[in-house]
Amino acid sequence: LSPRFTVPEREEGYGLNLEKIKKMNDESPVNLLITVDCGISDAETVEKIKELGIDVIVTDHHEPPVVLPDCVCINPKIAGQKYPFNGLCGAGVAYKLGYALIGAAADEQLDLVALATVADSMDLIDENRDIVFEGLKIFNPSKIRPALKNLLSGGTKKITAQTLAFQIAPRVNAGGRMGDALSAIKLFTSTDKNEIFDLSVKLNEYNILRQTECDVLYKEARAIISEKRL
Repeated sequence: LSPRFTVPEREEGYGLNLEKIKKMNDESPVNLLITVDCGISDAETVEKIKELGIDVIVTDHHEPPVVLPDCVCINPKIAGQKYPFNGLCGAGVAYKLGYALIGAAADEQLDLVALATVADSMDLIDENRDIVFEGLKIFNPSKIRPALKNLLSGGTKKITAQTLAFQIAPRVNAGGRMGDALSAIKLFTSTDKNEIFDLSVKLNEYNILRQTECDVLYKEARAIISEKRL
């Protein structure tokens, strides 16, 4: 098996992107599509994907609609389930699927699940608290993955949930905000040290550019408000 991934840019929307999936399938046949953090509201799109001969598993944490996709749907918010906690982020739900498939080996990714949990502003209660607590253990200097170490501006000492929220998460998200959503996933999946370094630098640059553009928009908004008050 050769897993592949794709992430839509913001202007392409947040749900399942049929055209992207068709393109991937044309390049090399797709047997199984697993969504992360999307798909629960895309019943119609799922049917079109299935018509391509692709099986679908939806993992999502958003509020389920009345009509669910006709496929395996993993979402703690679906009514009638016995799962005791419905506050997982999208990556947390994907992690649960991974744990069901490969067991404790999935725990090796808990640093990324912790980062996603904090970045998505989930309440740090119940299972989320456990995920972040265990995930932060992997952020110690001897275990932290190079991709994350390179994104830390203040070193790797005393890494907390606040570190994830205010130092790492903005840099990871910056790629998607600046029209390069794939850069972060490439960073986390690459095994080439030079590529990891280059992608880290790129995301840091994107974050600086994002901050600059946000400042410009903020000043423009203040100017408009001031003008209207006059």
